[in-house]
Amino acid sequence: MPPAARRPMMIVHPTTGSVRFDAEEETMKESISRRGFLKGALATGAVAAAGAALTGCAPSASPAAASGENGSTTSGARWSWETKPEPIPADKITKTYDCDICIIGAGATGVPAAYAAAKDGGAKTIVLQKGSGVVTNGWGAAAYNSRRFTEQGTTYDLTSIYARFAELANGRGDGRVVKLFLERSGEVMDYLIDETPECTAICYPDETGHTFGWYKDNDFSTRYAGFKELLDTMVGKAEAAGAEFLWDTPAVQLVQDESGAVVGVVGETKKGEYVQVNASKGVVMACGDLSDDEEMVECYAPIIKGVPNMHGAPNNTGDGYKMGMWAGATLDRSPHCIMMHWDPTCLPEGYAPYSGNPWLRVNINGERYGNENLGYQSVVTACSEQPGQTVFQIVDSHWIDHCNDYKHDNSHSRFTTQPEHDWDDAVERGAIVKADTIEGLADAYGIDKEALVATVARYNELVDKGEDEDFGVRSDYLVWNGIKEPPFYAIKRVPVVLVTLGGLTVNDKLEVLDENAKPIPGFYAAGDCEGSFYGYDYPLFITGGSLGKAFTFGVLAVKSALGTLEESIVSKNAAK
Repeated sequence: MPPAARRPMMIVHPTTGSVRFDAEEETMKESISRRGFLKGALATGAVAAAGAALTGCAPSASPAAASGENGSTTSGARWSWETKPEPIPADKITKTYDCDICIIGAGATGVPAAYAAAKDGGAKTIVLQKGSGVVTNGWGAAAYNSRRFTEQGTTYDLTSIYARFAELANGRGDGRVVKLFLERSGEVMDYLIDETPECTAICYPDETGHTFGWYKDNDFSTRYAGFKELLDTMVGKAEAAGAEFLWDTPAVQLVQDESGAVVGVVGETKKGEYVQVNASKGVVMACGDLSDDEEMVECYAPIIKGVPNMHGAPNNTGDGYKMGMWAGATLDRSPHCIMMHWDPTCLPEGYAPYSGNPWLRVNINGERYGNENLGYQSVVTACSEQPGQTVFQIVDSHWIDHCNDYKHDNSHSRFTTQPEHDWDDAVERGAIVKADTIEGLADAYGIDKEALVATVARYNELVDKGEDEDFGVRSDYLVWNGIKEPPFYAIKRVPVVLVTLGGLTVNDKLEVLDENAKPIPGFYAAGDCEGSFYGYDYPLFITGGSLGKAFTFGVLAVKSALGTLEESIVSKNAAK
């Protein structure tokens, strides 16, 4: 894998022609005129795309696009989205829809939101989706106090869970929003599972008891297909309840009234025609993250620049962020939280188990570079800093003795129910390389041979001492990991991006906030494009937290818009 490209000193945006430099090279002086833009937009009777001071990217950076009286903007913005689009004239709108709730995005947030709005809320609901069907990139969803876990005897100390989360969040996020998820996720999950009995939810065998998957015949490899099937099922049921999905119709601008309240959305069809959806009770932004937009990655998540992502469809181009900022919303400050993992993998040989185990890790130069027993995101981030963004785990024939015994509450990929089967399968596919000598491993991967032999010798010396004098791995783990008896094994690991997890700032009613931390009327956000939640790195101890939050906040956002947030949501199919 090639290292991430270094950012040039000057970049000309290919579409706008605007020029931007490193933060220390340029200080932005001009600001977007929200009043001028609104005036021009309202004069045309179409979309009001209100500008606002943008947060993030660099403390000294402020918007540089100036607004004319007719709503147009001038060039010179640091980032392309700071140049507001022209409002779409009313005579360009070919069709108008009226509804109660408009949801932007049909993924793990928008689909449950649409179902709950139409079925439970009885609301006329319209969903705009960028693609031709449901898009999702995950499989497992977290929920606390679901009756499916509590009936098995699982108990939760939500205060302690929040305290652990807050520690990992580095002081970022809004604790009130996090508490909303912890306190309501079980209720929402039970509702959605009760409403989709044809899609069997599996209580994932996690000792903390809070994660659901939708895989079949106890075959974990079916988990992604099973999750998509769940969402497709929800779409069908939402449509049966009256929800309408406008496929291949991405939202392009929000509609605002004279007060700045969001009252609708303009979408663009496959034919290039514009449609307007008027929403009397609220618009819910649920259209995913920004990780498919290289410019937004550079601004809000630069550490993942140059790292491949695992999106089947590159739809996550930050559309919701841009529309929100044009409407006066603020974003979490840069850098945003990232989910950059080793699993799933982009390597053609496929998955290899135990990526989280604290076995010896070396880079392509054969050098050990740090403590292997950190949280999962930390060890993957360390990998991304190595030459070629590539590292290798090295073990010997005793790998199986303790492969399932490592414990870390902020990691994963440390357990498999069929160790020998999964290991042998990975060896056969080439995802694990086997050799009779350390030199053989080096030859197989092109690792510096002399350095690797020396590194293994030093590592074994530390194992024999029972103390990691170099990087401080736990002694009880270290002594299991001697690399002495053949056959020896090497596993190549490269990082991939799953998602970024910063977004539009919200309060604990999931109302989107302006630069004064005041709600923008009629505007809600949930899922990956909603912020006010995570720190810098994704906390692995809440397995499935991103999708669990998507489910929970998608449903709660529409309840908030409908004025029923404080009311419980319970399926009529719930067990009595």
